Amino acid sequence: MVRKQCWDYIIFWQNLVIYMATARCCPADCALRSDWEDELRAEKEMLSGESVTEFHRLLKLLGHPLRLNIILMLLKRDHCVCEFFFVFEDPQSLISYNLKKLKEGGLVESYYRSNHKIYKLNETMVPVIRKIAGAVRC
Repeated sequence: MVRKQCWDYIIFWQNLVIYMATARCCPADCALRSDWEDELRAEKEMLSGESVTEFHRLLKLLGHPLRLNIILMLLKRDHCVCEFFFVFEDPQSLISYNLKKLKEGGLVESYYRSNHKIYKLNETMVPVIRKIAGAVRC
């Protein structure tokens, strides 16, 4: 009985594979096909645009956990570099390196207040970062 069930299971999967290999994903009707092709051309243009490249660059910058944490801190207010050293237990060189990467990437800016270097979010990036931060926070 168990062999029969196993055999039926194998036959089912073989039939499914054959069906999937022969099933057509594109419409056969010529009228529908031109709409389908137009839709795919529009998607291809969208995927090859500069916005996708920019989004990829942004995701790479935020891909490091320390950089993401720095950005999340900067969403609340501007911070002195010494505050990052206090909050994170990473070496100063690593924090400075990641701040430099964020600055080069255009996500953060810095200014001096007295002898302290203060970091803040780039105003043009705040709406984008807020959307990403909304997805990150639980």
